[in-house]
Amino acid sequence: MEYLLMTVAIAFATLNSAILKKFNNRTIKNTGDCFFFNGGVSIVWTAVMLIWFFAAGGRSISGGAVLFGLVYGFILCAFLFLKMQSLAEGPVTFTTLIGSAAFIPATVFGIFYASENVSALQIAGIALMLLSVFMCVNPKKSNVSMTLKWIIYCSAFFIAGGVIGMFYKVFGRSDFSSEVNGMMLCASFFSAIFFFCTGIIINKVKNEPMPTLKKASLLWLVTSALAGCVYIRINLSLSAVIPSAIFFPVSNGALVILSTFIGWLVFGEKLNRLQLLGIFVGLISIVLTGIG
Repeated sequence: MEYLLMTVAIAFATLNSAILKKFNNRTIKNTGDCFFFNGGVSIVWTAVMLIWFFAAGGRSISGGAVLFGLVYGFILCAFLFLKMQSLAEGPVTFTTLIGSAAFIPATVFGIFYASENVSALQIAGIALMLLSVFMCVNPKKSNVSMTLKWIIYCSAFFIAGGVIGMFYKVFGRSDFSSEVNGMMLCASFFSAIFFFCTGIIINKVKNEPMPTLKKASLLWLVTSALAGCVYIRINLSLSAVIPSAIFFPVSNGALVILSTFIGWLVFGEKLNRLQLLGIFVGLISIVLTGIG
């Protein structure tokens, strides 16, 4: 059942990336607008999680879960903003690949923090995934232009993704791990506050107009929010029951492969032979990790 849910989460994560890439910041006029867009995403998350919370029989949220939600809300704020900007600035295939490579620090953290065992095949799988990343995003061999702004956003996106993976493990082993819905409800609420406040402050400092949410962005906002909320909610539960050396490499690696297909099919992104080989190596790494 856990691996079926992982498949569902991967599908929704791929859909989320495709929607954000298709949106491509088309209604964003300044930095504050970007934060307001993500604030709107967090509002949708709050509504979804409120329904999910009561539907699952939730009645109260402990102080510990609220505190975890506050921390996760801040991390989400950084993660969602950086993901959106990275996808807008560069190719969906390589952006997703770099973001998904955040499984490496998350996996290492899980092995040491949760005392999880790792086999030789899993170590080989992780090494091959690193090789896959290098083959796919090597600027000297790429057919796609990679700007300095994209590299900066992607690097920060990678770090944020790794921190989220670590947070999953810490929360999953805490005394409040059974309050997933309550914690994520709080996180959604807090991240909305962070986004809207940051957007207003940034535009005020830069002497730019008050940020706004354009009507033309609402469809993209709602659809990306629903897809993102579903896959992150599922991942929160799965990360506590599936070993790090399996969960992070397999789920993130599969996301890369699906995003590559979407990048080629929908956005016309072309890959050279080295990059295609890199994707194939990534697939082998997933298989080895799963077998291990």
